[in-house]
Order: sequence, then structure tokens, then C-alpha cells
Amino acid sequence: MQRNIIRQFRFNKEENEVLKEKAKKCCITDSALVRMLVLGFIPKPKPEKEFYNALRYLSSMSNSLHQISAKANALNFIDVPKLDKTIESVEKLKEDLYECYIKPDRDDDKWQ
Repeated sequence: MQRNIIRQFRFNKEENEVLKEKAKKCCITDSALVRMLVLGFIPKPKPEKEFYNALRYLSSMSNSLHQISAKANALNFIDVPKLDKTIESVEKLKEDLYECYIKPDRDDDKWQ
């Protein structure tokens, strides 16, 4: 999307520092933070490294379970529905982690 409209805002020193600090915590620019807030999103701070390590581990575990499931289904010697349910649980956990730590909140009520 092309952004060709220029808006200028005036801040005092404290407001400017707060804006910069909040943008830095979320790993986005000042402009991106303002645009998100205007559109009704409240960005979340970037999660700690441990979160990303856990997410990578869950992805690896999910891939392994999927491979086991495919092989077990082909050889017909394991409880495939139970294994598939486990895979779904892992995927759900990944989605919950994303929702909790990364996805910005939508807040339509505060700007109405």
C-alpha cells in the first residue's frame, strides 16, 4: 500500500520518549506504531528469546509427529486417530502462543 499523505504531530519531550520506547519494545517504527493505533490495534511487545525457542521446538515436534503419523498410517500399526489428536493439540498450542505473545490486539471500543 502506497503511503503518500504526510501528517505531522507535535510532541513534548516526554511524549516523544514514550512513543520511541513503546515502538522499540514492539520492534516497529514510530510511524508503524501510530498507524496500528489509528487502525484500532494495540501492538504487543516482542517476546523473549525463550518464546521463540519454545515455538521452534513445538514446530519441530509437530513435524516429527506428522511424519510418524504418515508412516504409521501407511504401515497400519499405530493408533492414527490418537496420534492425529496429539498433532492437533500441538498445533493449537502453537496458535495460542502466537495469539498470546505476537498478534496485536484489536480494540474497536476504545476509539469509538
